[in-house]
Amino acid sequence: MDDFFDDDFLDFDNEDDFEEFNQSQSLISRFNLFVDSLSTKHYLAFGGVVLLLITGYFINYRFSAPQNEVAENEYLTSSTTVASTTSTTVASTTSTTVKDQNITNTLDPLGSTVMVALPECGYMGSGTVISKLGFIMTNEHVIADDGTNCNDYIVILTSESGDKDPEPKYLAEIVENNVTLDIAILEITATFDGSPLQKSFRNRCIGDSDTISLGDELLIWGYPDVRWVNFDTPGRIDVSQGFVSGFDAENGLSDKAWISLSSTISSGNSGGGAYNDSGQLVGVPTAVFQGNLSSRGLLRPINLILQYFDLFYFDKCN
Repeated sequence: MDDFFDDDFLDFDNEDDFEEFNQSQSLISRFNLFVDSLSTKHYLAFGGVVLLLITGYFINYRFSAPQNEVAENEYLTSSTTVASTTSTTVASTTSTTVKDQNITNTLDPLGSTVMVALPECGYMGSGTVISKLGFIMTNEHVIADDGTNCNDYIVILTSESGDKDPEPKYLAEIVENNVTLDIAILEITATFDGSPLQKSFRNRCIGDSDTISLGDELLIWGYPDVRWVNFDTPGRIDVSQGFVSGFDAENGLSDKAWISLSSTISSGNSGGGAYNDSGQLVGVPTAVFQGNLSSRGLLRPINLILQYFDLFYFDKCN
């Protein structure tokens, strides 16, 4: 130790520096004595405390991190759900609005009211698409054969708007007819221009004609100006108004076989559609000019028609 202090390495400028150094050596000596006094039990206890601290740290990290992830995932899932719900709600609301506008508010069966033309027979009439599958209801006399099978070729014309002429769009075939009721069902089988046929059509749903009462207002959709085939000037779609003025019976059919209107129905309107104030198809206009019926327009009630035809052809209103 004396050799250590005599070494030039330890060169103190004054007694204060030496005293400070001596105190530090004293602290080190005390720490060494404390360490030497510790037993094995003390070491084990100290090691246990350190181990507990390390274990606690990792346990806290293990469980706190996933909770944060779960919270974040819950937030993301919630945000995604809200966005998806909002989108679905908007889409659903838009769809409902369109349906209500088409059926209830605007009463605009434009896309489902068609012109039925038989070029080889030389005459036309009106019809209504009654199913998304492409079935059309019209009068039987509109598609009646003249004995030459002229009704083998039936052209369906549609209108984009009321201020435009209808254009040939589809070909159709007769699938069922009833001469007594003067009703026929056609099926769209091909496009007029030969393009692929999409079996999804704008149609009108079928209402309940038994709910019609005297004085009810009905709207008649059809092509009143057509009689003979002329694709250059086929006549534009038209809507007219009439009030229910009575009900007529017909032997062998029903006590309510006809609905009488206060307005007349032209021959071109035959086979078109009669709609109630909810936009539901409740009758088929039929031009009848015989005896005391000559001054009135007549409709075949839809409920009577449904008794004689397969319900597969029709889409009923919900």
